[in-house]
Amino acid sequence: MLTLTAACGGSSDSGKGGDAAGAKALTAEQMKAGLLEASELPAGWTEDAAAGAGDKYKAEKAECQPLAALMGDEIEGATAGANREFSRASDSGIFAQQIYTYKDTAAATGFVKGVADAVASCATFTVGEGDEKMEIKAEKLETAKVGEESAAVRLITNIPQLGMKIESDVLVARQGAGLTRVAYAPMGAKPDHASFDDLAKRAGEKFVKGATS
Repeated sequence: MLTLTAACGGSSDSGKGGDAAGAKALTAEQMKAGLLEASELPAGWTEDAAAGAGDKYKAEKAECQPLAALMGDEIEGATAGANREFSRASDSGIFAQQIYTYKDTAAATGFVKGVADAVASCATFTVGEGDEKMEIKAEKLETAKVGEESAAVRLITNIPQLGMKIESDVLVARQGAGLTRVAYAPMGAKPDHASFDDLAKRAGEKFVKGATS
């Protein structure tokens, strides 16, 4: 996920995106259609080659595992679809969007709930072992609702081995059986998080449009 490689409600239209559509897994076409393109982002963002599958992270405390899962590229039980990554030259900021699908709505709902519960109970958690151990702080973010339900968190990762601290704003949103995860990591000595709400809104609207197409 970018945090480490960088060292409004859903539709109520019963014709599309309602309970019937939500009970089924998203198709590959729907997942691809839900991704933002560089032309749909504010000026200054350019698309980068998406990174390959990264590491999986395990939290020392089981109740914090949903947050550790946000740091990897795979979500247990979900099928990963398309993804895109973007960078901003002005501050080396990074923004990424990944779309997943579960087999049904219940499983997708369970993941979002797990993230929300973990945000409430895990102010700090640790992943990794030995020299690769990292301590992460988690702060709940208040954002506009995206899709049928969503949860957002700021993950502050200290990487002592590299002398780095990375602050990433992450949102997960559900539409039917589909999920999108968007992550924004502003860089620099004083990271500017102000862009996250706008980026999350843009990504969420595109995701919902794709999932209900």
